[in-house]
Amino acid sequence: MFEQVSGFFVPIIILLSLASVSSILISVFKLKFLPTFAVEILIGLVIAHWFNADMARWGFTGVVDGIYVLGLSMMMFLSGYDVDFDVFREVRAVDAEKKGAGHINIFRTSFFVFALTLLSSLVVAFLINKYFANDKYLGIILLTFVFGSTFAAMVVPILHNEGLAETVIGRIISTIANLSEIVSIGFLTVLMIMLDVDRKYAVIFLLFVVLLVLYRLIRRFKIGKVFDKIAEGIDHLATRVIIVIILFLVFLSDLAGGEYILGAFFAGMLVRHAQFSPKVVESLSRIIYGIFAPLFFIVAGTRIDIFAFFSDFSNLWLVIIFFFAYLIVEAPILLLLKWYNLGTVLPTMVLIACTIIVPIAAGHIGLSHNLFDETFSQAMILAGILVCILGTILFTIEFPFGHFRKKFQEQDESDG
Repeated sequence: MFEQVSGFFVPIIILLSLASVSSILISVFKLKFLPTFAVEILIGLVIAHWFNADMARWGFTGVVDGIYVLGLSMMMFLSGYDVDFDVFREVRAVDAEKKGAGHINIFRTSFFVFALTLLSSLVVAFLINKYFANDKYLGIILLTFVFGSTFAAMVVPILHNEGLAETVIGRIISTIANLSEIVSIGFLTVLMIMLDVDRKYAVIFLLFVVLLVLYRLIRRFKIGKVFDKIAEGIDHLATRVIIVIILFLVFLSDLAGGEYILGAFFAGMLVRHAQFSPKVVESLSRIIYGIFAPLFFIVAGTRIDIFAFFSDFSNLWLVIIFFFAYLIVEAPILLLLKWYNLGTVLPTMVLIACTIIVPIAAGHIGLSHNLFDETFSQAMILAGILVCILGTILFTIEFPFGHFRKKFQEQDESDG
């Protein structure tokens, strides 16, 4: 129906048009309490049935798959760039809401909460192991890291937008989110290599050597600053180099048998420690959030035929089970009640439960190795979307965190 070259643009035009419609809908109907990515996924869910059929009929399935992989890789790059573990020092809990609250070691507290979260995730995963088709033990381990994951690329920007990024509670949330994301993604990569370990021992070894050498060189010599001087007067050279780094590490990670998202994630960490100009990363972020992220989320939505999924009412119960599982495993965050009130800790608990990238990646692994069926994978993703919507709404409507933020801002002014 379409010429091969001109037809390549059809899926991109359709998806970008739909992404623009989602932004217009949010603005016109004042739906700013909804995360943009959630609206984009919902649009994907609505169009899934006809979109997938038409893409297959026109021969564009490969193009759509490429868009999906590229979009996810770019988003994971930003997640890796946002990782900041420079929080080992103990600080005074100046924003604590309880009298007599002492000092908080942010990293130690965050790590302890995360470790307990993984333990509770293991328990919950074990309780629902009946849904696994094969190798229940491997399925339980995989699901443990799904429940213990957090979508840091969504959580960290919310903290900044709500004025909480520099508070102690905000730094605890971001540290837990970063920890959970990097551990979950690292585990997925190790699992992929183990499941396909016959493949390329040399490439696997090369991957780790290259990553280690790159990290040491970039961190020591601050290559980004050096490159900024070299690139003076050459438009967008730094941006091109960063994209090459992303694509190369994605290629190498995938070639080694690991999840390609690890390569993108690690590329973000490398670029951060290379200390490229903030303007370069900011301009790249705008491109990613403006183009690649919307394309990815809509395509992610189209991978679930919502009408066929809910034709079996029992699938709804599976979504509900996952929804509450995502929330229940975050119970260890209640340890923060030592310093903060319940009105602050509960929305923190819901926000940290937000996850979508790891469930999508885990669904791919589970299906490719017959750990569970497609219905299980889709329920896991749908529940993750619902939790993300709930977590964003709690923060955007300023209840109950609004009172906490106001109190902290007033305290800052009085200290000044």
